[in-house]
Amino acid sequence: MEPLDKDTAKKLYKYYRQNRDGIRNCPEMGTICLICESINIDPVEGVPNQFVCRNCRFKFIRYQCSACGSTVDSRDPRNPLCEECGLRICTCGTCECEK
Repeated sequence: MEPLDKDTAKKLYKYYRQNRDGIRNCPEMGTICLICESINIDPVEGVPNQFVCRNCRFKFIRYQCSACGSTVDSRDPRNPLCEECGLRICTCGTCECEK
């Protein structure tokens, strides 16, 4: 994916900061911090699917569901925590934990 321009990033940030539902469906939001609006996002070394903002250090999880292929994003309310393992549950109802 190409880097976002600041205007597009600002619009997406404003929208999803107010309405987090659906953030999982916006690929560009994988590159925008929902706390400080930064586009300086890096993968966390040694922690699969976790990303960190270089500016404010906010961390979030984002990955593809192994069952249905949909995106799971820890910032989206439709991807709640699994009560058994603490991982996120996809909208299809699948958790990646080893039950």
